[in-house]
Amino acid sequence: MIDVSQKSIVVTGGASGIGAAVCTAAIEQGAYIGVIDIDEDAGRTICGKLGDKAFFAAGNVESESSMNEAISKLSSDMPNFNGAVCCAGVMPTREPIVEAPLENFDRVLKNHLNGTFLTCKLLGKKMLQHGGGSIVTLSSVLAIRPGPVLGYGAAKAGVINLTQSLAVQWGKKNIRVNAICPGWVDTPFIRKQEAMGRDLSPIIEMTPLGRLAEPHEISNVVMFLLSDASSAVTGSALVVDCGITLAGGYMPYGRLPD
Repeated sequence: MIDVSQKSIVVTGGASGIGAAVCTAAIEQGAYIGVIDIDEDAGRTICGKLGDKAFFAAGNVESESSMNEAISKLSSDMPNFNGAVCCAGVMPTREPIVEAPLENFDRVLKNHLNGTFLTCKLLGKKMLQHGGGSIVTLSSVLAIRPGPVLGYGAAKAGVINLTQSLAVQWGKKNIRVNAICPGWVDTPFIRKQEAMGRDLSPIIEMTPLGRLAEPHEISNVVMFLLSDASSAVTGSALVVDCGITLAGGYMPYGRLPD
């Protein structure tokens, strides 16, 4: 049975998108939620909506001092942490490599990969002190199928490897670590790209289910991985993508089946 009612969960990037969906789902099941986000207004707003078991702390996953301060604040507000979800992220860039500034690649890599490393390090340390828990990292289908967002794909591939390494490192310490690989999810993140001129119709046309995933569909899988229902699952990378990674083999034949 999927039940996180006794969990105390920290979500980075919890103020919007997938992170917000995770926070909402956990609160609906009775968990305590700590939101860490760089957007203070959005973070306080969502915690106000979620009620008295949701707590906010401003934090930047690119800064160890900032994250230490945020985690310290949440530690004073919440029960001992036994769940964490790494949802914080910045927009990818998609220049061809010969036109891509190193600083763009480095920023995306630092935020998504280093930020996941730092979140796991600091919250994992807390869990080691209090009997263990479950960490869910956010990778992407672009970790397993290439795309033009070079820094983002490289970072998300690194997240899977980091996740698997930590699953082994912490296995006997009662900390499970798993990754989720979403495809295209209908969040402000993707809609912002659409507003900047990105046409989403080719993505939908090559997706077997014929649509984007919804944030709550990702959060449902996160709840499973945080709960004791997944007690034997660690080091996995679960693809949640409405089937888009399966479509490549059909493309040379012209189209997906009706």
